Amino acid sequence: NSYAIIVLLYILGKSVVQTPSELLKKKDEFAEIKCSHNIQSYYITQWYKQSQSIMELQLMGNINVKQKTIEPEFNGKIKLDGDGRNNVTLTIDTLILNDSAMYFCAAYYTVLRSRSV
Repeated sequence: NSYAIIVLLYILGKSVVQTPSELLKKKDEFAEIKCSHNIQSYYITQWYKQSQSIMELQLMGNINVKQKTIEPEFNGKIKLDGDGRNNVTLTIDTLILNDSAMYFCAAYYTVLRSRSV
């Protein structure tokens, strides 16, 4: 049987944009979601999943400039491409019914502190 996979997206903030806003895919296909922003001081982009069975946001992974980190439970399931400073693409491979969820991207910056002794 072929299941319809609905991937709904949400735009976080006025400066960070996710496309497409909705995506309908079938089982075993892949989904590609793009996140972009133009804020020069933001160089980390994170991806989150919120499914109906698990209401809290699950961190899937992030890109810090070009260094990628994928959480263990999503390793082998997702790919992150791009540059955390402006454009990042999330690819979800070999879709299953459990992949039906809301996906969120968030862009931000980190302040590094130095301390004198």
